[in-house]
Amino acid sequence: MSDRLLMAIGMIVGFVFGFNGIATLFNLMTHTLTEAQAQLAQIGAVSTLVLFLIVVGIIIKVRVLSSLIIGAVIGAVLNTILEMNGIHIMNEIYSIILQLLRSSVSF
Repeated sequence: MSDRLLMAIGMIVGFVFGFNGIATLFNLMTHTLTEAQAQLAQIGAVSTLVLFLIVVGIIIKVRVLSSLIIGAVIGAVLNTILEMNGIHIMNEIYSIILQLLRSSVSF
């Protein structure tokens, strides 16, 4: 098999597993909201406020995790597509970072 075919297969597998992970995170958020709604229907005002703050924290964590996963998947796919076309952007970024680090340490 050629390298391009293997990279394309890897990209497809990465998409499938990446979106499966994102779907799992959104499923977790849905279950959390459903459980919180059931708990809020049964308790008083002070406990409602505490549970509301907990749910908001969980929602923020899930959204951050899903954003990180989506960013990683998109970045990996873009890097793969660029590498398949002969554009080695990661090498250029790495060399720029090294130049900046050397210039900041040298003075």
